[in-house]
Amino acid sequence: MKRQSAVGLFFSMFLKATVIILGIGIIIFGIVFLTQVIKNEGEGEKKVPVTTVDENVLQDPGVRDDLLDNSTEATEATEAPEPVTSHNMMIAVLNSTTTGGLAGRWCEKLNADGFVNTYASDFSNTQEQTIIVVKEEGVGQDLLPYFNDPTYLVGEVPDGAYENLDGYDIVIILGTNDIDQ
Repeated sequence: MKRQSAVGLFFSMFLKATVIILGIGIIIFGIVFLTQVIKNEGEGEKKVPVTTVDENVLQDPGVRDDLLDNSTEATEATEAPEPVTSHNMMIAVLNSTTTGGLAGRWCEKLNADGFVNTYASDFSNTQEQTIIVVKEEGVGQDLLPYFNDPTYLVGEVPDGAYENLDGYDIVIILGTNDIDQ
């Protein structure tokens, strides 16, 4: 049997330990990677429900085959757009009236109904009708019932805001017709 020096024995054991530690690290990395892949599988894609068909339906002699005629043109179904909820959007509520604290009270009301990202401020030009300004069509539609015949605008906030409102998805300019709400 060949004798190794202390230094040779140390490096031999050090090399074996390094290989074992790297192997364990690779196994742990693989487990974490697979866990993340399984966890994120299908995220970002719309999940399609699985459809099952009873075999008897396909073999039932009473089924009319003329309903399956492919000669007629199929009409495409138009899907109604999904309603966009404003509950997690940034909402600025601006008071255009002379009633102090009106925007703050409206923020409290909206917060109580689940609109969690509200901010109260003032608007310099008095408005009779409440104006709801949104960046995209369909956003803020769920806020319309809160106000008396509001105006719904897609685009830019009219001049009169005291602050920069670029970060807000929805801006509500309270008019005098919504003081008593």
